[in-house]
Amino acid sequence: MHTYLLYPWWILRQAARYSPSPPTPDPVDWPPVAVLMSVHNEALVLREKLDTLAGQDYAGRLDFYIGDDLSTDATAGIMAQFAFFADNQHLYYSRNDHRLGKPGTINRLARQAAGDHSVFILTDASVMLRSNTITELVRPLLADAQLGLVDSRMVHTGALVTGIGRTEEAYIHREVAIKQAEGQVLGYPIGPFGGCWALRAEAFTPVPDNFLVDDFYLCMSAYRAGWRGLSSERAVVYEGVGQRLDQEFRRKVRIGSGNWQNLVEFSELWWPPHRGPLAFALFSHKILRWLTPLFLLLLAVCLLLLYRAGGNYWAGLLLTTAVGMTLLTVLLDGALSRCGVHLAPLRSLHYFLAMNAALLVGFARYLTGIHSNVWQPSSRLPPRPNGPP
Repeated sequence: MHTYLLYPWWILRQAARYSPSPPTPDPVDWPPVAVLMSVHNEALVLREKLDTLAGQDYAGRLDFYIGDDLSTDATAGIMAQFAFFADNQHLYYSRNDHRLGKPGTINRLARQAAGDHSVFILTDASVMLRSNTITELVRPLLADAQLGLVDSRMVHTGALVTGIGRTEEAYIHREVAIKQAEGQVLGYPIGPFGGCWALRAEAFTPVPDNFLVDDFYLCMSAYRAGWRGLSSERAVVYEGVGQRLDQEFRRKVRIGSGNWQNLVEFSELWWPPHRGPLAFALFSHKILRWLTPLFLLLLAVCLLLLYRAGGNYWAGLLLTTAVGMTLLTVLLDGALSRCGVHLAPLRSLHYFLAMNAALLVGFARYLTGIHSNVWQPSSRLPPRPNGPP
């Protein structure tokens, strides 16, 4: 109740009292910026991504560091066509000697760019930028010396009624609003979306080996070092929304495993949750949500014990009803989908159950040990950068 209803209601209500801040005037000198991007078999979207990078209106020095994690598709051929952009924009493309995964590749690129750049822009190949995105990501950093990171406003496109696209789009839209509110009210948006965000170079901390969710680790490391964060409404990016539940399930399993790595790594930031605004937001927004499948599992075990050991009829009835409704939701949504019938409430409940199941599987994988952070990109519809704001 707290993590899904009460906390979102409270933080959004608090943010509604804040007036939008006017944009910071353009500085005389913009700081040098390095865009860091790890790619693996992203030929489907890479050309369009590079076009949006080449079209940035950033007035300062802007360099692009792209690390290829041994792609086996046409990535290398596409990169060969983008060796040079403009007088103040250069692209540095390199391939790993062996699979490093996204975190390891970002670490390598950050070492290459360190010293010559004040700000890192971390972005994914599937996320398309407006021409002013990088400018608007850097702008807040110039107005506040305590600000260490700025997230973009993610807009998902291409949602279809036939898959989970609309449910995923609604979830992301709400998450965007919550993170913007957290930045306004508390100064700590809890984790960037990772698709495109800015981080001061001095706030960058190398991601440990085998960590899966690099953006959350980098964000929390910056907070632990004393920096604050913000989610910019003006830095807009686009990404095609996921459509297939099986692919999103696999992605959420990987993220769920990484969530537990970060939960343990940054335990002093969220416990006790009343120690300050960061602890309260992290505990309310993320930790309780990650624990939800364990709470549900514990509830089922307690009901079973009450029924079997205590002879409690109502506990048995409640457990049987909950299990039956869960199975009915999954089977009925699947059957109706094959008949071309798509009910939004039923699809949303199916999505909620599947994502919590993915978190539970991710927890099990965390307990058995994470030995590699290499990944395969999810299959998503190409975004439309010129879509609605």
